Amino acid sequence: MPTVRVDHRGARRGRPRRIGTDAITRAVLEIGPQDATMRRVAEHLGVSLPGLYHHVKNHDELLKLVASQSLRSASPPRFDGNRDWAQWLRDYATFIRSALSAEPALLEKFISGAAEYDGELDYVGHALEALRAQGLSPRDCLDVYSAVTDVAMGAASEAHREYVHARQGNPWRARLFAALNRSDAGEHSTLRAIAEAGLDPFTEHAFERRVELLIEGIAIRYQLPAPTSVTSPSEEGR
Repeated sequence: MPTVRVDHRGARRGRPRRIGTDAITRAVLEIGPQDATMRRVAEHLGVSLPGLYHHVKNHDELLKLVASQSLRSASPPRFDGNRDWAQWLRDYATFIRSALSAEPALLEKFISGAAEYDGELDYVGHALEALRAQGLSPRDCLDVYSAVTDVAMGAASEAHREYVHARQGNPWRARLFAALNRSDAGEHSTLRAIAEAGLDPFTEHAFERRVELLIEGIAIRYQLPAPTSVTSPSEEGR
């Protein structure tokens, strides 16, 4: 693994410690990827800026490195047979959304393919076998897995978009009320009810409701065992 020598001017003498990609990744995450300039990362690590450039060529490559390392450091849940298919898919969807939403600056690197996850196809193969064991055809396995993945990745993308709006001082509720104030009182009654109820489509709970809608539909379409008891979207306020 390439290493970077630390600048120890004024520090204790002795053999300089070596810093690799894991240390650089931790530094970026501690600073926050959206704020991690090359200079700030170098200062955080206690290395010279030229030393850091010897390890990563530029800021774009820095984020690619961190995105790849982050994907390798966490792995999605595997179906172990000790829980039902629905709970496993819920856990998988939650993992994808959480992993990609945790660091918005890294999301674009993953979606663009700049950050690779070496074990991705191995995991996909395992997931498809788990669905096949439920009696689904290969095509249906792929459809189910892809549908859950699409919902989770779409939610992560929307969460990132909302994050950008919020940082600009224009979050969901502000945009919602601004739009309603521009419309006539008799227009958009459902949207007004949503605003009055304080509903937010970007919360974790809202995401769980959408996943549940999908899982219930999968169970009905493919006649799978009923999902374990959770709060059904139809049982809550409309």
